[in-house]
Amino acid sequence: MKQITCAQMGGPATCNFAISGNSPEEWATNGMQHVMEAHPDLREQIKGMSKEETDEWMEDARAKFEAAPEM
Repeated sequence: MKQITCAQMGGPATCNFAISGNSPEEWATNGMQHVMEAHPDLREQIKGMSKEETDEWMEDARAKFEAAPEM
């Protein structure tokens, strides 16, 4: 399992909420749940992303997840 903060995921720089997961996909799902609940402005921005933007974000998220140390 790995853990990365909301800010490291691309959320607000001041949000240190810890997001964990066993895979990049699980981590992204858990992170999106937090964003949807805690950051309504960011939620709206995400909803407006194109498929290409979403794919780019996920590619970057996978790299961050793989670079994070195991808990």
